[in-house]
Amino acid sequence: MTLNKTRAARNFSAYSATLTQRALFAVTLVAASVGPASAAQLVAGSPPSSAPTTYLDTKTGKIAGYMPEIAAEIAKREGLPLDFQAVPFPALIQSVISGKIDMIVAGMTPTPKRAEVIDFSQVVTAFGEGIVVSDDNKKEYKSAKDFSDDVVGIMAGTDYSETVIKNHYAKDVKIYDSPADMARDVSLHRIALGMTDYPILKAQEAAGALKGMHVVESYTPMKAFGVAFGVKKGNTELLNKINAALDSMRADGTLDAILVRYGMTKK
Repeated sequence: MTLNKTRAARNFSAYSATLTQRALFAVTLVAASVGPASAAQLVAGSPPSSAPTTYLDTKTGKIAGYMPEIAAEIAKREGLPLDFQAVPFPALIQSVISGKIDMIVAGMTPTPKRAEVIDFSQVVTAFGEGIVVSDDNKKEYKSAKDFSDDVVGIMAGTDYSETVIKNHYAKDVKIYDSPADMARDVSLHRIALGMTDYPILKAQEAAGALKGMHVVESYTPMKAFGVAFGVKKGNTELLNKINAALDSMRADGTLDAILVRYGMTKK
């Protein structure tokens, strides 16, 4: 009886050890399969209301625009799973610094000040700012110097907001987080004009979102601003992949084809 119990105990111990080994092996397999996939996931942050650069497509519920489309092509060529998150423009830099996102996909200009805290890819394309006024505003605007008697609305985080404020071009400046809010205040005559990227204003105009307003074509932008992808400072591996893909896209015409499809032209 004692012998049977001893054998049973030994058999149970061996069985338990086998189960433990199998469980540990299974956990190792799961960890091995999950680890690399998580590490390879590329998270891009894009503003949801800056068409045609980046915007939230209400039909699909996904981020769209020429910069996201270019980013998607980069990820495809480099074999990286890509996921987009809607991030307001003013929060993009801090989001990539903190690691919430891996890549800034927006109409962001690589200025020296920004380059102190993040790294930029090569310039993807370039354009200047534009202005929108109400249809009953008959004032002629040819340059920023014509804003001297006006209250001007400008999108937050833009390079030209700093230029207008620093040079005292306007009577007063109001900063906006949303192009729609800025356009609303133009229509309500709370501000004399609104300023943001020229392609964004033209896209709003084409979509019928600027009723009672128009983009001023006689206005010459202060300068053409290049836009590029941004990554966390020191993320050389990702930056090299982005630049390599952009080079190949320029060479085979893919980059130009995407820009043309979104009506992007230099002004």
